[in-house]
Amino acid sequence: MKTVLIDGDQIAYLCAFACEREIDWGEDDITLTTSKFDLASALDSQIKKALKETEATSARIAVSNAENFRKDIYSDYKANRTARKPLGLKWCLEYLQEKYKAETHIGIEADDLIGIWAANNHDNIIWATDKDYLTVPCMLYRCNELLIISEEEADHYLRLQTMVGDTADNYKGAKGFGEKTATRWLEEHGDTWESVAAAFKKAGQTKEDFIMNARLARILRSLKDLDWSPDE
Repeated sequence: MKTVLIDGDQIAYLCAFACEREIDWGEDDITLTTSKFDLASALDSQIKKALKETEATSARIAVSNAENFRKDIYSDYKANRTARKPLGLKWCLEYLQEKYKAETHIGIEADDLIGIWAANNHDNIIWATDKDYLTVPCMLYRCNELLIISEEEADHYLRLQTMVGDTADNYKGAKGFGEKTATRWLEEHGDTWESVAAAFKKAGQTKEDFIMNARLARILRSLKDLDWSPDE
């Protein structure tokens, strides 16, 4: 029996934005509104779509906890996300918890919880578009394609992500290393943590910068990973 793993944060944002409607009252007044009926229908449709596309028999949904261990590593983690949240987002998350028993775990994000579930049961399938899931050894249904990601491949993507950084999450990686440059560096210097550390040194950054970026980039595969470090 296959279970599809769904990032509740992701579908809640998607559905909440999609269901917003403008009401133009004339003159200078425009009201932004949403409908609980539309929100529920949109969320139900997303979950049905995930089940159908992955041919799974059940769904397990994760949502982020209010506390986040990455903030303890880097206080400006996701601090660049200043855009307004969509109407109905809070209601969507509550709906997922009430109807679908969406789960959370103190101190970690939805993708971490999904990473733990996927890494510990390879019958699980992650259904998501987020490229960060490439750093998890798992089955990943992404962009209409089923990917089987080995531990070796996941570790490669993690090293690449560490070097490149993630502007959406507000950590910068190694200065001067984009995806092409980082890929070439790993090909020429070896796909190891030692070569990633060397890239940070070449960029004029410290060992602490290297370790911080690696810990921010790593989606958890176990709760033990909360204390993981690439130099172990």
